[in-house]
Amino acid sequence: MRTVDVLVAGAGPAGCMTALAFARRGATVLVLEPRPAPARQLAGEWLHPAGVGALHRMGIRCPGREFTANLGFRLHAADGNPPLHCPYPGGTALSMHHHTLTAVLLDTLRGTPGITLRQSERLTAVTTDGRARTTREEIRAGLVVGADGRASTVRRLLRPGEAASAPLSRIAGLLLPGARLPRDGYGHVFLGGPGPVLAYRVAPDTVRLCLDIPFPCPGPAEVHGYLRHGYAAALPGPLRPHFFEALAAGRLQWAAARFRRRSFYGRGRCALVGDAVGHGHPLAAQGMTLALLDAECLARRAPDLAAYAAERTARSWSAERLGAALHRTLTAHDPASLLLRRAALGLWRHDPRQRDLALGLLGVLDDRRSAFCGALARVTAHALTDPSLAGTGTRLADLADWLLWLTGPAVGTPRTPRALRRRLPALAVMGL
Repeated sequence: MRTVDVLVAGAGPAGCMTALAFARRGATVLVLEPRPAPARQLAGEWLHPAGVGALHRMGIRCPGREFTANLGFRLHAADGNPPLHCPYPGGTALSMHHHTLTAVLLDTLRGTPGITLRQSERLTAVTTDGRARTTREEIRAGLVVGADGRASTVRRLLRPGEAASAPLSRIAGLLLPGARLPRDGYGHVFLGGPGPVLAYRVAPDTVRLCLDIPFPCPGPAEVHGYLRHGYAAALPGPLRPHFFEALAAGRLQWAAARFRRRSFYGRGRCALVGDAVGHGHPLAAQGMTLALLDAECLARRAPDLAAYAAERTARSWSAERLGAALHRTLTAHDPASLLLRRAALGLWRHDPRQRDLALGLLGVLDDRRSAFCGALARVTAHALTDPSLAGTGTRLADLADWLLWLTGPAVGTPRTPRALRRRLPALAVMGL
């Protein structure tokens, strides 16, 4: 039986960062990756400033034209106002193809003493005392780390029968060669379609579009027409010909947007990092950043997994809730979500300090719970001045219900509007 200090399942960004962080502390690390090479899939392509900082602390730079530096976001709200300019209050984000970042990390992995990488090999069994079995052999590890994504084998083996994560929507990804963004060096969010569109430069000559497709999603026969007629008007004129061309060429990639709370970090000698812990809607683009920060923390706190879980629970609380709030305000059409959207956009247009606070939380530069609660309180106070609330106790109750959802245990999951929930018993009696 082979013995190692740390066994890492998964050689994506989360797994590579975990292996590097432990090896730098003198551990022997074995990394298993079922794929023979990095997959060219629709996965994390945006790294917020806090994630870039984690790479730099590990001594990793991402030079070359394959990586684009980004200073923040531009929000095109389709409300007749100019785009809302949302720069980070500090630091720079990076965007790239997912496999490009993974390749850089794998190269670093191969050159680091103490790390063994075995591709085309997967974990098949694990116990909480650190014993594991792979497709090749049995292994005893001081720590087993599940860095194997949303469908984590390690998590499934630790929690058999656990409910699946909550489905939110579908994401359609398109690559637009030769396209130009309205302003380079920023991610762009376009509203006005059935769901928001996130656009950013993923390579020197290529723009990525991520279209959020709400449920019920169109079938294969209708999807091209649905995308063409539903989303084209939300895009700026120069992007539309590239969008139509990509659709006509069938260059669609698909991913599921799902939510799982970051509440389980492992058990015994088995820990989880990144999407294996929990995940939110990709609109907030926080997945890779939280994964790298998980890996850093785990290497620092191990073998005390309780301390690791406590620190990461506390330090990802604000990011998780901000991501959920952004998703709901930008995709839902219930009165409270629309009210809070207007309030947030209005506040950020006229108060740069509040806008910077929100971008600091989004970029995980600020992870204080007090900062998130303060930002939420300011947006709520601004919403309460909306003329549409005058004399409407129902609207106020809907707003209170929305805020309770955001701060409660159901955060991030699809929410039935309060008014409809009141009608559900009657609808059930009617057989609807």
